[in-house]
Formats: sequence, C-alpha cells, structure tokens
Amino acid sequence: MKRGFLVLLAVIAVGFGGVLIARHFFQGPPSSWLCHEYGLSPVQTVKVEALQQQYGSRCGPYCDAMCEANARLETVTFGSASVTPEIRDAVTETDRIRTQTRIAMLEHFYAVAAELPPERRKQYLRKVLPLVIESCGAR
Repeated sequence: MKRGFLVLLAVIAVGFGGVLIARHFFQGPPSSWLCHEYGLSPVQTVKVEALQQQYGSRCGPYCDAMCEANARLETVTFGSASVTPEIRDAVTETDRIRTQTRIAMLEHFYAVAAELPPERRKQYLRKVLPLVIESCGAR
C-alpha cells in the first residue's frame, strides 16, 4: 500500500514538472524562438519584443481590411456574369491592401534584422523574406 502511494506521488510530481516545463517553452512571447535561435542579448530581446508588439498593432487593421475587401470581391464576383468595373475595383482594392501589408512586413523584418548580431542577419532574412517575396523558387 505504501509503495503504491509513493508511485502515485512520483507520477504526480513528474506530471507537474512536465507541466511547468511545457509552460516555460510554450507560453513565451512569439519572438522567443527568434531570440533563442539567434542568440540575442536581454537588451536585444526587449527591442525585438517591442518590435513584435508594434507590428502586431499594425497587422490587425490590415487583416480586417483584407477580410472586408475579400468579402466585397466575393460578393461582386458571385453576383456577376462577367468582369465588371465593380469587380475590377474590388480586385484593385484587395491588391492595394495586400501591397500595404507586404510593405509593413518588409519594414518589420528589416527592423528585426537590424537588432540581430551582424553575422545572423542574412540567415534571418533568408528565412523570413520568402513569406513576402513569393519568388516562384528563383534565388
């Protein structure tokens, strides 16, 4: 009986330890992987986290605007038998918002790269720029 209780207590302790470890790794800020992977100092980490927060506040309105523009495009295209001036305008609007979003992403990526150690900047940019460039595989 005593042995079973000790085994149960050990299982609970291991489970609790696992939860603490998981919380440590998975509840950090979104930039924590970047700070760890690129070996940032505490000062650089604070700067990158501030950049992430600043970008997040810019990104939300772009996402909202894009959803609205896409909804409008969907409405006018499904309600039409051909490409109308209204459809052209809706496509132009989605492209305008997409362009603004891509520029904001590039500004953010270059701002983060400026905080990285010089020898790691190029590696970071090679990882993130394809998210914006969509280069069809050419490098």
